[in-house]
Amino acid sequence: MDLMIFWAVLLGIISRPTFGKELGNLPHIIMIIGDDMGSNDVSYRGSNQVTTPNIDALGYNGVILDKHYTQAICTPSRAALLTGKYPIRTGMQGLPLNSGEDRHLPEGIQTLPQLLKDLGYSTHMVGKWHLGAARRNDTPTGKGFDTHFGYWSGYVGYFDYMIQTQVESINQVYTGFDLKEKFRDAWSEQGKYATDLFTEKALEVIENQDKNTPMFLAVTHLAVHTGKDNLVEVKDEKVMNDSFGYIQDLTRRKYVDALLQLDQSVGLIVEKLQEQNMLENSVVIFMSDNGAQLVGDYRNGGSNYPLRGSKSSLHDGGIRNAAVLYSPLLKQKGYVYEEILHITDWLPTLYSLAGGDLSSLKGMDGFDQWQSISENKPSKRDEILANINEITGYSGIIGYKGRYKIINGSISSKHDIFGPELEDNIDYDIPAILNSPVNKAIRQLNASQNYLNTESIQNLRKISSKLNDDNKCKNSKNRKNPEICTSFCLFDLMEDPCETENLIEDETKQVIISGLKARLAEFWKQLVPQTNKPVDVNSNPAKYNGTWCTWLDDELCVKTPIKSVS
Repeated sequence: MDLMIFWAVLLGIISRPTFGKELGNLPHIIMIIGDDMGSNDVSYRGSNQVTTPNIDALGYNGVILDKHYTQAICTPSRAALLTGKYPIRTGMQGLPLNSGEDRHLPEGIQTLPQLLKDLGYSTHMVGKWHLGAARRNDTPTGKGFDTHFGYWSGYVGYFDYMIQTQVESINQVYTGFDLKEKFRDAWSEQGKYATDLFTEKALEVIENQDKNTPMFLAVTHLAVHTGKDNLVEVKDEKVMNDSFGYIQDLTRRKYVDALLQLDQSVGLIVEKLQEQNMLENSVVIFMSDNGAQLVGDYRNGGSNYPLRGSKSSLHDGGIRNAAVLYSPLLKQKGYVYEEILHITDWLPTLYSLAGGDLSSLKGMDGFDQWQSISENKPSKRDEILANINEITGYSGIIGYKGRYKIINGSISSKHDIFGPELEDNIDYDIPAILNSPVNKAIRQLNASQNYLNTESIQNLRKISSKLNDDNKCKNSKNRKNPEICTSFCLFDLMEDPCETENLIEDETKQVIISGLKARLAEFWKQLVPQTNKPVDVNSNPAKYNGTWCTWLDDELCVKTPIKSVS
């Protein structure tokens, strides 16, 4: 062999990323996303009202991401996840997208599934989309996913998969069925409980996966968002009451029942990965898209305690959310990562992990955080733009390595409240964690690691739940009557993670305030105006056999049969 060719080949082999057991074996990537789930609803955070054994086991065996930030509401959060960009770059920073609204991710934008597909991945989505459906190119399979089973809108009924939308321009309500397998209306699945159905479809994807092809699977659950009649729906009311009758608030009881179904889904997915010999070379991430809805029409019974704020709020209750990661590829496991991360970081992190060239990514706000998470090193992030809504003027930014947050204004006083502390109704069920499908699946791996035991679980939970210590709230009495930010507020998240004390008038903090205001002003200059639109009267499901269809591709939709007049 020519000497130059020999060295070129050798260097090429050396430079290739090594994952799993074999050289160049790219990792499977599985993201499981809960909807409107409170940061206090995972029991590793210290709540003694319910135990979430599979989610906890995933984090205890891997990494608990203590300061994982998202956007405050559904559409912006999902746009940030799939693009690696703050929503102000894509015009998606406003209200959640309505069914029948012609709004979508910009054409030509790089998305995580498309980038992974270009690297040879098969890409699949099961569950919620909520990023546009006026045209087929706006839906998941138009944005990089090979397959999609689920719904395009913000939520549906847990059994009937129907959703209503108010059409302001004509003062009417449109109602339609929204459950698709690609573009086929999945009427035959109606009546099945959503969490079970989406889990079943996710397991089918895993089972049918070509073992020689890396897989990206996003399972974006309806749970624990409200469903029909603005309530979280449960599989069986009697079972719910028998299991969780100790919870007095019926809304909360329903929520907990649905939450445990979500936790079981995590267990079944991880179990299936192990059965298919895929877990040993997988990265499994669980997170919520934003905080729990504490008030209003979509109050679901979730808890963000002791953090301040509901879904929609830029206080940490709306944007600092539960997240864990497990992978045998982690260099360090079984610890709590306490540095700041943002949902935009997942695109560059996972793309790089899959062997992608980060220099090819355009205009990322996210950072490749794999080494930071895997080796417990400092985050590559100095700041997080919480959001800018130019219509309301509501904005916020976190700076100084996550220590200080400045907020300008309020989404509304009702969303910037503190939720109630949960009652401690049960003992933390450590045997349930040790015997969970997630923990059992991980124990079956041939990887050398220190497996969980009672002591390690207690130690990790103590670290994870330190936020629930009342002493961490700087001024606890302000929880009952918090100062609402009518203009600028400053909070020290290290000393006061509950955001009880506004430091905007503190003379010693004026340099910090000026710096954060200046950074926020820079982002204002870069903002792309939001693309929110009214519901299009032409989207009426009555025209399309009672279903939500890609109405701007009208010729591709199933039309309502015209009844003959006899």
